[in-house]
Amino acid sequence: MLVYILIIALVLILIIVLSVVFNNQLIGARNLVESSFADMDVQLLKRHELIPKLVQIASGYAKHEAVLLEELAQKRTGIWDKTDDFPQILNKINLIKEAYPDLKADQSFEKLLHQITETENHLLYSRQFYNGAVEAYNSLQEKIPYSWFVQRGKHIKRNYVQANSQHHVIPNTVG
Repeated sequence: MLVYILIIALVLILIIVLSVVFNNQLIGARNLVESSFADMDVQLLKRHELIPKLVQIASGYAKHEAVLLEELAQKRTGIWDKTDDFPQILNKINLIKEAYPDLKADQSFEKLLHQITETENHLLYSRQFYNGAVEAYNSLQEKIPYSWFVQRGKHIKRNYVQANSQHHVIPNTVG
C-alpha cells in the first residue's frame, strides 16, 4: 500500500514539475516575442527621427557649399578682370586656395546614405527576428505537451509584423 502511495506521489510531483517547466518555456518564448517587438519599435522610432534630421543636415551642408562655391567663382572672375599681371594673379589664387574651406557636402551625403541604409537594415533584421520569435512561440503552443498547459488568457497566438502605422512609413525626404 505504501508503495502505491509513493508511486502516486512521485507521479503527481513529476506532473507538477513538468507543468512548471513547460509553462516557464512558454513564458520565455512569449517574453522573447514581446522583447523583439519592442526592439523593432525602437528601430522604427530611430528611423522616424533620424532620417529627417540627417536630410536636414545634409541639405544645410549643400546650401553652405553652394554659397561658398559661388563666392569663389566671383573672386576668381574678379582677379582676371582687375589685372593682367601674371605673378599677382598667381599670388591671389594661392591666397584664395589657402582660404578655401574644406567642403564636406559629398561626405555628408555619403554618410546620410550609409546611415539610412544601416537603419533600414537594422529594421529589416528586427522584423525578421520578431517574425521568427512569433513563429517559434506559436508553434510551441501547438506542440504536445505544451498545448496541454497553454492557458488561453496568458498564452495567445501572436500575429506576424504588419507595417500599417504612420511610423512604419519611410519619412518623406524631399522638402
